[in-house]
Amino acid sequence: MRRMYGLLALSGVTAEVVAVLLVGLSADDALAAWQEGALLFTAIVFHSASSYYLARMFWQSLPRRYKLPPRRSLGLLFVFLWILPVFGALGVLWSITRALKRPRTRSAKNVKIIILPELPFSPPVIFPVPPYSQGALRQIVHFAERSLKRLKAVMATRHMAPREAMEIWSKATRDPIDDVRLLAYAMKDAHEKRLTDRVLALTEALPQLPPRAQNACRKTIAALCWELVYHKLVQGAVRQHWLKNACTQMEVVLTSSSITPRDAPSASAPVPAASEASLTSPKHGMSEASSLGGGIDPDSWLLYGRILLESGEAALARKAFVNAETRGAHQQQLLPWFAEIAFRERKFSEAKRCLSALARVGEKGRELALVRAWWNK
Repeated sequence: MRRMYGLLALSGVTAEVVAVLLVGLSADDALAAWQEGALLFTAIVFHSASSYYLARMFWQSLPRRYKLPPRRSLGLLFVFLWILPVFGALGVLWSITRALKRPRTRSAKNVKIIILPELPFSPPVIFPVPPYSQGALRQIVHFAERSLKRLKAVMATRHMAPREAMEIWSKATRDPIDDVRLLAYAMKDAHEKRLTDRVLALTEALPQLPPRAQNACRKTIAALCWELVYHKLVQGAVRQHWLKNACTQMEVVLTSSSITPRDAPSASAPVPAASEASLTSPKHGMSEASSLGGGIDPDSWLLYGRILLESGEAALARKAFVNAETRGAHQQQLLPWFAEIAFRERKFSEAKRCLSALARVGEKGRELALVRAWWNK
């Protein structure tokens, strides 16, 4: 191998020296033009041969990882040597060949230590349905000490129904960590925007609907407005606006359902409020309520009563619940609301009587849990 290096180096240097001598001879003024051209051409041939031999020598001395592919690496060395006579050989010798033989520097910061898992190893199971519940996430948000764990619990509510996630968002909005609190606010705002956009879309499409479908659309609008209020997505004047809108829509539904098509008023005529025309007193609810709105489902009266109760109209809400009971609503479904109304009116004996008749546990009602805890002592 050393003999081959020596032969290639000797051939390359000899050819380069001959090329330099020929270039020097061609500079003589006594020579004819054709003689000068012949000397230059011969010098180029010897310089090309020298570049090839030296390129072969340098290529043999390169590390193995830089030799492949051979044609490209050898061609690159030949081009360097041919473009720079004499100096090209020195440059390749000191700046390329010697530099490539040195070990590459490695920074300790780029080293990543990966601990191999113990065998047998199985990848984590990915469930199609999240294996957690509302209660588990609520406990994490309440009691987890690590903020990252609470943040992941709030992010997991994206796969839950908004009604189930609302309690978790409400707790997370009071978290001391900004990231958890801002994420919960963002999710609540996104849900509020979806509900508001749907209400506005239904309101715009309401005039184009046929008369028979308008009542169902109005009831949907009232239910969406009620959801905005019930989940505390709106506060202050905005809350009053959506409550008033829900109440107005339900009054139109209840009033229009109690009027026959032959006696229906024109579009320009004002529609009387259901709270004045249709609501009955608790004592005469059975007689008057049966004559008005016989085709109204009890769910409409129940929704209307909840809206009135949230608006602070406890007396009108009681009449609405009585009408719902007259039209077929189950008594067990209405007892929690009667108990809540009695509790607000400070009628504790009536509240106790309603709770005693209540057979099912866990009925809805904002203050029902407080009433049950009070009377069960």
